[in-house]
Amino acid sequence: MDLLAGPARDGLLVLAGLGWAAVAAGRLLFRPRLRVPALTRADGLFLWVPHVLVAVPFFLAGAAYALWVPAVTAVALVLGHHGRRLTRCDDGSIRGPVLAVLTGGTLLLQFGLLLAVRLVVAPDPRVRFSAALGADNLRTAWSVLIQPLLGLLIVIVALHFRNRIRLFPKRLPQWPPGWIAPAVAAPFLLPLLTGAGGPALTLGPIATPEYGKLLLCGALAVLVARDGYRFHDVRLFRSLLRIHRAPGGLWRRPALVASYRASRFLLVPIALFGLVAVASGLRHDFGTIVPAALITMGVTWSATRYNIDRDRVAGEPEPPAVRLVLAYRLFIGIAVVLIGGMVTLFGTNYVGERGRVWSDPWRFRWDAACVIVAVPPDVAVPPGRVACLRSLKADAESEDSQLARALAATADGGLWGNGVRDRVSGQVSAGATDFVLAVVWNKLGALVVIAAGALTLILAAGLVRAAEHDRTARLFAAGLGAMIAGQYLFVLATTANVVPHTGIPAPLLSRGGQSTLALLIGVVIVLAGARRSMPATAAPRRVVSTTATAGVLGGIVVVLTLVPYAAPAGLRVYSQRRPLCPGRPADRAGLETDPPDPRTCSTDRIALARTRVALTFPGDHRLVLDRPTHRWEPDQPGGLTGDDVAGLTGQLESDYPGVTGFSAGARLSRRLLPPERDRVDGGLALTLDADLQHALAVAARGDVPASVAVLDLTDGRVLARADNRTTRHAPPVDDETAEDFAGKHPYYVRPEPGDLVHDSERDPSCVRRSRDGGGQKGCWRLSYTEPDPPAADPGPTLDAAAGAGAVAQGGRPVRPRLVDSVTYPATGITEKVPTGPEVAAPDGVFPGSYLPVDGLRLRNRADGSAHWSTGWAEPGTVAFAVRVDTPDAAVADDRTGRILAALRTWIGDR
Repeated sequence: MDLLAGPARDGLLVLAGLGWAAVAAGRLLFRPRLRVPALTRADGLFLWVPHVLVAVPFFLAGAAYALWVPAVTAVALVLGHHGRRLTRCDDGSIRGPVLAVLTGGTLLLQFGLLLAVRLVVAPDPRVRFSAALGADNLRTAWSVLIQPLLGLLIVIVALHFRNRIRLFPKRLPQWPPGWIAPAVAAPFLLPLLTGAGGPALTLGPIATPEYGKLLLCGALAVLVARDGYRFHDVRLFRSLLRIHRAPGGLWRRPALVASYRASRFLLVPIALFGLVAVASGLRHDFGTIVPAALITMGVTWSATRYNIDRDRVAGEPEPPAVRLVLAYRLFIGIAVVLIGGMVTLFGTNYVGERGRVWSDPWRFRWDAACVIVAVPPDVAVPPGRVACLRSLKADAESEDSQLARALAATADGGLWGNGVRDRVSGQVSAGATDFVLAVVWNKLGALVVIAAGALTLILAAGLVRAAEHDRTARLFAAGLGAMIAGQYLFVLATTANVVPHTGIPAPLLSRGGQSTLALLIGVVIVLAGARRSMPATAAPRRVVSTTATAGVLGGIVVVLTLVPYAAPAGLRVYSQRRPLCPGRPADRAGLETDPPDPRTCSTDRIALARTRVALTFPGDHRLVLDRPTHRWEPDQPGGLTGDDVAGLTGQLESDYPGVTGFSAGARLSRRLLPPERDRVDGGLALTLDADLQHALAVAARGDVPASVAVLDLTDGRVLARADNRTTRHAPPVDDETAEDFAGKHPYYVRPEPGDLVHDSERDPSCVRRSRDGGGQKGCWRLSYTEPDPPAADPGPTLDAAAGAGAVAQGGRPVRPRLVDSVTYPATGITEKVPTGPEVAAPDGVFPGSYLPVDGLRLRNRADGSAHWSTGWAEPGTVAFAVRVDTPDAAVADDRTGRILAALRTWIGDR
């Protein structure tokens, strides 16, 4: 356990920064005015030290971030500095809530931009500094970093003219709701003009619904402020009943007008929200409905709370929460009915699929292989790749596993996280957007998620208190604050699978340049009107219960930490010790098999990726399996590498699936304690000599297939076993080629007679989303994959070396032994491995068949294109065999000579 020097260090630094800012901002909420402290004074350190603490782990993650992290940090500090200058009062002081908003907002913005740098702009921390500044990196940075910051800069420049513009006029305009409704609905309907299939989210490059949320918030603030006095202990039905009993009945014109005026305060906000919900449903974008509902509830809740507080007599205790809920009961009931109705009306299949995933996310397998097939010559496949078929059923199941991936990432992160540099969270789908909290949890720990949530809630509360000067401004700030705080809690709830996932981003943290820009514009609008000498009215000290909100935040984190493998359906809790579910067989029938039973096996591939297995060698040498790349990497630089054993690891993984294919599970102790450095859960102890293996593997490399095996004849230990036929990797496919291929083969279709797949046109019978998963089986799409590597079979080479050893020992058989012991990660039990079968001397071969050559006894022979050199070292303690496959004898002799030279050098050093 390493708290300060291990991976937990990153989480502690970020936790310190966010916690420091949260404490400072929380104190500022209740300070009316203060002088901005100097940055060098102790009471002014909160203005910049938290930014540095948050930035340090990202800066230390790798050379790729040496420029991006300081640039983002500098921008956040500059924004905070100029924000404090622009929002000062006439006497040079600044209001406490305003400074709290600037403190929390700039730090959350910096944290979100740093996450975007780590996850999107430069996702691989292993690359060099120059590789992180390529054209693709800069193009991505433009949309997720530069674009929102430029937009914010334009808004800040406009803030200089705030004295000429009154954002919240004292006299409210008497605009009819019939004029306001089309203006509010337009940003949510404009993306339909694109005519694209699937969810319509943008109009060209502009995400108009993001800005439509601000328009909805402003319209509600104006309309609710006009009828704000009506938000009280609502007895609407009693008022309508009195109107109905009046002479003439309810349907006469005066009665209708009176009914509208009596219910306008309720009908107009609900109608605007319903309009936005309908527009979002038409676009199949249900992620907009929840923010719209939060804005509506925030504005109306604030008006209700303000009226109840205003009616209190001096000295009267604060009203209980039950009274506030009862006063707000009509809005709660109508909002629930509207949300349920709109979702059911427009998203039957969508909701059905989300419901299946939510009910039990652990029944969906993560992997989706591709079946290699022969295709006509007119199908152009990228160089170094072969054509294959992807199954809609398998791909849909893999896509539905994104919730399980997020849950697995939180279980893997525990309280302390695994560090910014860790790459296991890359398996989380939408890890930079919808499930960014799962990635934060995985890298930095649950405590950082709590701290970020606390700072987000303080930011929302600060917005409300900063807008005390004006009724309309306060309602706008309440709507904006409710959206910010509510979205964070909602994203946390979806990450924990408390509610179904709907594609809502975490405010200021998720990747999304325009969603971030829209939020920042809303914050600037509130701060633009906050430069006042004295507030005109007093806002309630609390809009919602701080204790209840903190309890929800902490409760979700605690439950998910203690019980990571749960399913709402039947309230099931699955064991952490389940074996890993086997992957789909890589054939057409295997890809369309039914999902496994999560009660019998686990689909958690992140727990498998976190399970560290190693190949250990005599002399403290070790190779550790890197799960994201499936390569064996040395835990210390220099010497033996994964390529040196590339011809051997495939066979070991096949022979010992209980080591490489089983996980150690997400144990409670690992979730509660800081992660250990260099922890190994299981592996194989090999007999190979690391120096000899490295030297012979290097000598065997080249275009000509070659393999070599060396034995210690005293005890049968295999000292080296190298094969160069599995060390070559295909070059990556460039983005343009990949996009071109995907554009030519975009759809899943049912094969025609003769297994021909024409996937350039949509097949109506292949349905991606359905309530029961139907319409997916038998649908395929062309893709490409790397060809299977040539089979490496060093067994004959090892047998030839053992046969030569038997000849050297006068005919006594040799028992080769490659693995000394095996440690199973699922149990931690270590077992000795028995020696292999005996290998006798070849028939008709005698010691005289081997000729002395430079300290070695050699026997050379050719078997077709296979050239063999077998023998032993003169003392008779080391036997070897070299095989080179080429029809060119000269090339074979040259490669054999290089390998034997390396062997002689090792024997001499020995």
